Amino acid sequence: MRKAVYRHIALMMCLCASFSAVQGQTAANEQPDDTLRSDPSQLLNRLQHDSTSVPTATSPVFKQPIAEEQDNTRIWIVGGTLAAVDAAVMTYYFSTFYAEREDQRSKFHTFNDWYNPDLNVDKIGHIWGAQAYTVGLYHIFKWAGLNETNSMIWSSTASWLFQIQMEVTDGFYERWGFSWWDVGANTLGAVYPNLQRIYEPLQSVHLKMAYYPSEDYRKGWIDYPLKDYDGFTYWLSFTVEDFLPQSWKPYWPDWLAVAVGYGANEVFEGPNDYNVSPDNVGLGEQEWYIGLDYDLKRLPGDSDFMIFLKESLNLIRLPAPAIRITPSGIYYAFFFTG
Repeated sequence: MRKAVYRHIALMMCLCASFSAVQGQTAANEQPDDTLRSDPSQLLNRLQHDSTSVPTATSPVFKQPIAEEQDNTRIWIVGGTLAAVDAAVMTYYFSTFYAEREDQRSKFHTFNDWYNPDLNVDKIGHIWGAQAYTVGLYHIFKWAGLNETNSMIWSSTASWLFQIQMEVTDGFYERWGFSWWDVGANTLGAVYPNLQRIYEPLQSVHLKMAYYPSEDYRKGWIDYPLKDYDGFTYWLSFTVEDFLPQSWKPYWPDWLAVAVGYGANEVFEGPNDYNVSPDNVGLGEQEWYIGLDYDLKRLPGDSDFMIFLKESLNLIRLPAPAIRITPSGIYYAFFFTG
């Protein structure tokens, strides 16, 4: 376990060094040109060139302007903090989940866990978790002085690396294994928030999570909240106003969204005992919902902190009216989850 933690620290410190090297190069490329002081026309040309570098829905992200300043102190603070957090998270997992199954260590292997006992709630959770990492890391790297392009590249990369280290570790335990389905979900989650920054139509579609402890968890059947699959509901939220004809937009609040939710019920049939068939297919019930939602990115405020706050809050689906479609119809005036 200790070796694994040290490897994660070394990995993140290497990333930190890479950030510093990349930013040092961009800073060198951005040294002021004395000709700009002596020739105003050159300054005008530079300003005109820079004004065309602002990204749009159709322009490649790699043409975005380079950050004017770097802050090596912040870069190293970020790198060190990420290394410490990563080590703490992995230490927690090795002292809980993995420690209980040391007798199940095996050679590295893969396995197919599609539609396993949790009815793929876990797969959606992988997407959501990776995107939450990416959103936070993007703003952290921007704070550290990385430009737009590098902030997107490194936030998606670091998010993916955080996830892949656990997938590889799972591959050495008999009960689990390396799951390509999980890797695919992690990859989608790691890149989606930054694809939204590049391709404007994606800014109207958000994956959100809601959680409330299930009855099984409250009865003590489940050891960890992360395993409480009955308590999670994931929502694909659509900002309706963006899809309406221009003449209809004044009649629909820009912050009001419509969301489709998915969850599971009866994943467990006893304490830590999954409800599965002999071939490990989940026998619980799928739960599908449709309801209203809020696009919290439409809240006022355009400072760096407010943008970070709105994007972070928009990962959560707040209580709102909803209808459960399956397995039976139920109306909820203010449904969160459960």
